Amino acid sequence: LLRNILPRLCMITRLKMEELIHDVHRPLDIDKIKKGWHTIPQEYDYWIPEEDIEGSVPADLNGTLLRNGPGLHEVYGKKLIHVIDGDGMIVALTFSQGRVHLRCKFVASRHRLEEQKQRKFLYRGQMGTHPSGALKDTMTFLSSAVNLQWPKHIYRNPSNTNVFYWGGKVLSCYETGLPYCLDPHTLNTLGPENLGGQLKLKTLAAHFRLDMKNNRLVCISVKPGSGKIQPSLEIYEFDSSWKLIRHQMHHIKGLNYAHDFLLLEDYYVFHMTPFVDTSLRSVLAIYLGWSSPGQQMRYYSHLPSRFIVIPRHKGAKFQNIMELDTDPFHIFHFSTSEQINDTISFSAVCLGPKFNMDFDSEIWLSNASVAPGQVWSFKLDLANQKCTTNGAIDRASVEFPTTHPYRHGKVGSRYSYLMASDRRNCNLPYRDVVKFDSKGKSRQVWYSHGCLGEPVFVPLHGFDSSQLGDEDEGYVIVQLYIPEKHVTEFAILDAKHVDRGPITCIKLKHHIPYGFHGTFTPEVFLSTTPIRAKL
Repeated sequence: LLRNILPRLCMITRLKMEELIHDVHRPLDIDKIKKGWHTIPQEYDYWIPEEDIEGSVPADLNGTLLRNGPGLHEVYGKKLIHVIDGDGMIVALTFSQGRVHLRCKFVASRHRLEEQKQRKFLYRGQMGTHPSGALKDTMTFLSSAVNLQWPKHIYRNPSNTNVFYWGGKVLSCYETGLPYCLDPHTLNTLGPENLGGQLKLKTLAAHFRLDMKNNRLVCISVKPGSGKIQPSLEIYEFDSSWKLIRHQMHHIKGLNYAHDFLLLEDYYVFHMTPFVDTSLRSVLAIYLGWSSPGQQMRYYSHLPSRFIVIPRHKGAKFQNIMELDTDPFHIFHFSTSEQINDTISFSAVCLGPKFNMDFDSEIWLSNASVAPGQVWSFKLDLANQKCTTNGAIDRASVEFPTTHPYRHGKVGSRYSYLMASDRRNCNLPYRDVVKFDSKGKSRQVWYSHGCLGEPVFVPLHGFDSSQLGDEDEGYVIVQLYIPEKHVTEFAILDAKHVDRGPITCIKLKHHIPYGFHGTFTPEVFLSTTPIRAKL
């Protein structure tokens, strides 16, 4: 009797669980959500079985989703204070003729290899994870001060923030260090990449822009200043062979941080944040081990909040660098933008004066439950050197906006796809995808059945999509964590109809930690005789 009843009970339990999981309005357990950041048990390399794919993979979806993020939350028993200190785990989800292949591999950074060799946590993180503690740092500082020297702090480069393919290279980025070059066919780490010595500041920011009209990759490097040392901003434009076509170096007082930027026909736009202080007091707190660069990120009312407009070329009408004051907020990520004559219009996710980088309930990178990101709109009047804003123009708590990757700054661009919480009185966790129209004519939401990451837009016509087809003609791929089952799914949405939900759901039998940023390339790297990438 039991042999007959037990299988039926198990089946009923599974069906009830599936029914519960697909209830998009069910409350989620915070302790279970946290586990989405937990260490991935192993690296993976396999074809997704057809029975684990719900729906059909679109026949015209071919290429590779590359996604980066921390693959662990502790190092040899040392729990990270913040997951941003965790080593990068690259995910390559490849779509080829209706089949799907998954590959996950850690970036073999110098710091990771050394810690594997000694089997202990050795290198401090920018967010405060420390191998020894404040007392040792204080003693080291006092010893160095006797010799009139600053102590040398070596920070880990987890290479965990973004990953992209360009000109035969896959680069994994973390903005305070050099990128790492990976073999696109295997994700094996080839080594740190200085692009032939062209990265003078020995850093590469996480975000880049593509100018497909001129076939350019536009990147930046930033180093903060302190005291008599001015901050440095380096801007590069590379062609598809990594030849440096255009280069600028600037030292703009107060521009100590830039995670993202806007690229337009004639100008670059950056935000000077009032949330990064490089005064002697802040620097001493870091050197004494009392704080870390990330922990110091908070609102400093004496610092300016400004948009910095830099002419891109000699043909730009205004050749002087403009500094236009705006409201006090922090911007990690810009969204859509356009330049019409002397006016630049754009939107961005803004974080208000209460924002800091506390690891909120161990489920999100900043204190979004208190200081949520919201979409704001702006206009820069270059002729009169004036900035105006309408403030927040959408109700949701959001981050990680993505747009059409080949239409940055193109006149008429309007759509962004946002990782969001669009639920009343609930800023976290992010469970929804909002398709936002900066022209204000439409708004779509997919209320998911889990916790999700950055939605990546995939243009239908590949590189030709810069000119061909509608701006929202394509797909949105988003990584989804199911807390009750501790597994990850990848959902594919029709970008024109995000609110209709997934057309395909790729269900893994294991979890992949939440990610940071990702990109999609039309290239497929699963050839049987791969061409090996080189530094």
